[in-house]
Amino acid sequence: MKVIIMSEEAEVREFEGSEESESFEKIEAQKAVLEEREIETKVKKRGLRKKIKYIEDKREDYDGERFLTVRFYPKLLSVAKWKRASRAVKILREKVRKYVKNVEDPVSGKKIRIKTPTIWISPEMNAVVWSRGAKNPPRKVRVRILYKIVDADEGEVELRVFPFS
Repeated sequence: MKVIIMSEEAEVREFEGSEESESFEKIEAQKAVLEEREIETKVKKRGLRKKIKYIEDKREDYDGERFLTVRFYPKLLSVAKWKRASRAVKILREKVRKYVKNVEDPVSGKKIRIKTPTIWISPEMNAVVWSRGAKNPPRKVRVRILYKIVDADEGEVELRVFPFS
């Protein structure tokens, strides 16, 4: 019986006769190594192709979430066209700060007044705002806000903004 293995360098190896069981084990080991390399290369992608894993994996690390619809357009009409998308991101920050004032502590059940929010806008949310270019951002955007209480006494809360999908 002949077994042919093609490796990454396109080398061809042939195994014959009495070494069949040993060669079969070697083949399986090489296949496993190649599969691991493929998985590693898939994980290393950058940009929007990469799904944000730390949100999906550590979903329980956040204390809660809110949903909000943000309208950009009454304020964006007074801005120069080439500045509209960057101003839309600033408006998004303002609206999140304005409308997410109180959060509920999951441990004690008390409402906490946010005094110093840390607002983080995800790359996906930024891509949604900039998707039609700098001159023509969307009129309104539906967002999901995940919050994590850093210090309940001081009112320090971390807000992470994602597109609602």
